[in-house]
Amino acid sequence: MSIEIRRVNTRHERKQFIKFAWKVYRNDPELNRHWVPPVISDYMKTLDTEYYPLYDHADLAMFTAWKDGVMVGTIAAIQNRRHNQIHQDKVGFWGFFECLNDQKVADALFEAAAMWLRSKGLDAMRGPISPSMNDQCGMLTRGYDSSPVFLMLYNPPYYNDLCLNNGQKVAQELLAWYIDQKIIDIERLRRIAQHVMKREGLSVRILDMKNFDSEVRKMREIYNGAWEKNWGFVPMTDKEFDFLATSLKSIANPHYVYFVENREGKTIGFSLSLPDINQALKHVNGNPFTPWGLVKYLWYKRNITMVRTIVMGVLPEYRNKGIDSIMNVQIADYGGKHGVFASEMSWILKSNEAMSKLALVIGGKPYKEYAIYEKAI
Repeated sequence: MSIEIRRVNTRHERKQFIKFAWKVYRNDPELNRHWVPPVISDYMKTLDTEYYPLYDHADLAMFTAWKDGVMVGTIAAIQNRRHNQIHQDKVGFWGFFECLNDQKVADALFEAAAMWLRSKGLDAMRGPISPSMNDQCGMLTRGYDSSPVFLMLYNPPYYNDLCLNNGQKVAQELLAWYIDQKIIDIERLRRIAQHVMKREGLSVRILDMKNFDSEVRKMREIYNGAWEKNWGFVPMTDKEFDFLATSLKSIANPHYVYFVENREGKTIGFSLSLPDINQALKHVNGNPFTPWGLVKYLWYKRNITMVRTIVMGVLPEYRNKGIDSIMNVQIADYGGKHGVFASEMSWILKSNEAMSKLALVIGGKPYKEYAIYEKAI
């Protein structure tokens, strides 16, 4: 039985590409129990090269695999020219991988991505990166017994076998840390935060929604400065960061966005946590903007019990001073007052010992692991 690979070209084909995931997860009761369907309209935008700002410096090709006229898998290949310029390499990326448990199908999809990347002059491919390191990345390898939080991925365990059997090697591992706010020694954390603030002459405040654009500029400067030496990191352009900030504005709670400032009023660190709206999105089947989908989304959104801390960054010259404790105590205090007693810090490089130590100090446990694979092409 031959496998046919087709290039995705039209809007209709792009929607087919996205909706294939339902075939993988809905047919498996255990996967379906924890999987959160992607918001179809969001994925349509992310995969639109005329709309999504990443493609100002990146190229995208999407492929589907077919057997006997039935779609059996998907993959996207990405050339990120900005990444190659910054890291001085020739690495391409693959992402948006979904596949039935069939090694031949997976191999055909990976080869389609590799061929396209080779045509761009690249000599290695890395993934899953969907579609950049500033978006969703990593293949879940541990922690299948709970749903992913907002903007994190979930996949069948066999996906890892498909990658390894294809000859791909683990290039990097990522961790998600679970923090139970109920068992944190909050008094100790408060004392540490107060001591650091007094010693360094710092103050902390929440996001000012009335000056949103100005606040976004401060976050962008910290974000690009704090992560510049991280593995695979590519600074976001102004257009990319502004697009992301605008897209998250409607779900952001300013009481979960904190700025730490020095005596001169300069922002030297910030943290961004978002309500885990996946707890509501799980019930709307990828369509929160239909009338019935919106009703269900708003109903389940009332009882969100968790936040995800996506970013916690401090300028290099202020690191290792305990400034993270200031932001962590704010998250715990506000959450505790509003019935939110759990948070996830994700994702964190497994090799980032400093962040892992921080997570341990505040009572976190690494409950999910992800892998990013790489292969010479």
